[in-house]
Parts: sequence; C-alpha cells; structure tokens
Amino acid sequence: MLLCLLFMSIDPSFAGHHHKKHHDKHNKSRLKKLCSKISDSKLCLDFLKSDSRTSGADNRGLLEITIDLAYTKATDIHKDLNSLYDSSGDYKLKDRYNSCSKNYHDTIRNLDLVKKLFNDRDYKRIEVQISDSVEEIRDCKNQLKNNENDSHDLKKRTKEFELLCDVIKISAKSLEGKDRDDEDDD
Repeated sequence: MLLCLLFMSIDPSFAGHHHKKHHDKHNKSRLKKLCSKISDSKLCLDFLKSDSRTSGADNRGLLEITIDLAYTKATDIHKDLNSLYDSSGDYKLKDRYNSCSKNYHDTIRNLDLVKKLFNDRDYKRIEVQISDSVEEIRDCKNQLKNNENDSHDLKKRTKEFELLCDVIKISAKSLEGKDRDDEDDD
C-alpha cells in the first residue's frame, strides 16, 4: 500500500518530461541512422531536421514526411523550369527547359503514385517509382549540364531533391516486409 502511494505521488509532469527526453533522443538516433546511409549525411540531417514534423516521427512517419518534402521540392522546381522556359529568348535553351519540365512533370506523377503506394504499404514499389524519378532528374541534369545560364540555386535544389529520393528509397527498404504492427517500434 505504501509503495502504491509512493508511485501515485510522483509528479506526472516529471514522468512525462523523462519520456519526452527519451523519445527525442531515440528520434535523433533514428534520424542519424537513416542519414548515415545517405552520401551527404550532414545535408540529410539538416534537411530533415528543418521540418518540425520529424521530431515526433517514427520510421513510417519519416517516410511520409520525406515523400511530402520531395513532392514540394519537385513541384517548385517544375514551376521554376516553366518560368525559365517562358522568360528565355534562346530557343535551344527553351527546348532544354521544356524537356526538363516534362521530366519533373513525370517525377511529380511518380510521386503521386508513391503517395498511394505509401498508403497501401507497398514499400517495394515505392523504391521502383523513386528510381524512375531519379532517372528523370538525371536526364534533366544532363541536358542542362553545360548551360552556364542555369542558376546555382536550381542545381542545389536538384541535389536536395535527389537526396530526398535516396532517403525515400532507404526508408521504404527499411519498412519493406515488416508487419503493420511492428513498424512503429523501429
């Protein structure tokens, strides 16, 4: 009885604080582990930490967040390519921008499918769609490679998009084959 009273008298906010601290530490470890598998682990960590949703996310949540980030990044780049196409007077360059715009359009379509596959927990097919997206983006990069008019910003954002694709592939692979019940335990 005395032991029971002792446990009841523990400040619940202290217990909650301890649990939150443990969860935050576990989550930082989860992010580090994930990003350690990426070629630019520092950029990966910085990029994922910049989204507040990652602080409370499990592995499946991190995958969903990364898909969202990739979708937003691809959409923004696509819009910018269309804008560059519209503002360019160089027809050779216009063709390249148009072709890249189509690559990103296809990538966005792939990411729409990835969202559906995520909801269906079809992680293996997510990897396939993301690989297709990476090929689309590489085609675009090759077309613009020797173009001195392209901004450093576009190249940087393309690199970030590729990094997000790598994170999606690795995250999907880590969830592949797991039962629905034990996915949140990782």
